[in-house]
Amino acid sequence: SRKIRSTFQSKGKSGKHLTGTVIYGYLWNENRTQWLVDPEAAEVVKRIFAMTIDGFGPYQIAKKLSEEKNLIPSAYLAQFGEGVNKNKTFKDVYGWGASSVVEILKKREYLGHTVNFKTTKKSYKSKKVIINGDDKRMVFKNTHPALIDQDTFDRVQAIRKGKCRHTKIGSVGLFSGLLFCADCGSKMYHHRGSGIKESYEYYTCAGYSKRVNPCTTHHIS
Repeated sequence: SRKIRSTFQSKGKSGKHLTGTVIYGYLWNENRTQWLVDPEAAEVVKRIFAMTIDGFGPYQIAKKLSEEKNLIPSAYLAQFGEGVNKNKTFKDVYGWGASSVVEILKKREYLGHTVNFKTTKKSYKSKKVIINGDDKRMVFKNTHPALIDQDTFDRVQAIRKGKCRHTKIGSVGLFSGLLFCADCGSKMYHHRGSGIKESYEYYTCAGYSKRVNPCTTHHIS
């Protein structure tokens, strides 16, 4: 057990992928030593990030991908004999879920980086997997071609942190989850209204709306 753990640690610290599992958007080269871009899947990954920036939430993105008959990641990889579910029978090969979209949006691997030690076990006898924090993970940059640039990735993480979604008034605004009141620090809420000639959009201070902070009303077109 100690020898296996030592070998595992040594491999992970060298920057090599710790598992033989490739993620959606990539495929192994012939020697299984390098991730190569899979054009078809990579295009879907890029669309998912772009749609998130445009204000679509995971549920709406998943619904769109299902309607377009895009294979779910596990079913797509299974075509190439890849993935942990390659021998599984899928109930719906086009049944994208919001959780699958969220997992794609979180992966730093799409920046071209290898991320090792994301999980750990207390011992070889235990089947329980512990999710490691960023302090225990190791990131090796530029180990394979990137699908997403850093600016796009950072913007998506900021949007996800603010949990922007489609609402009853339509898609959320471009700046939803990114604007904060300069006086009290609260989020700025996105609104839409309609005038005599055309519709309009504006943001107001959430602190004033909820009466949780001593703030005055703010209105930004």
